[in-house]
Amino acid sequence: MKLSSLLFVLPLVLAACGAPEPVVAPQSLPPGIDPVTGQPIDLTPGLNDREPDTCKAAQYQYLIGQPEGAVAAAGVMRPTRIVPMGGIVSQEEYDSFRINFHLDATGNIVRLSCG
Repeated sequence: MKLSSLLFVLPLVLAACGAPEPVVAPQSLPPGIDPVTGQPIDLTPGLNDREPDTCKAAQYQYLIGQPEGAVAAAGVMRPTRIVPMGGIVSQEEYDSFRINFHLDATGNIVRLSCG
């Protein structure tokens, strides 16, 4: 094949390969659709949220970092439960007015919750 013929055929061959397809960005899904499964998810307010501070635990937040004995010394007049680190809390005995004092490995209060 002559060089002039090759120069004529080469652009035609390259043109036949075509340009790459443009990359299309995925469309964002509307709220309430799971991006993995594409199935709807329940976004009804209240079903996924915990109850408000029905046990008034907010007024005892100052006990965080204190040892377990500080609960009795604080004179808490509500039902209380001490939950050791790794302790299991039964939902059968749930009481939204009870304050749960969650302890760390050293016996200090790290979190408060209702239940």
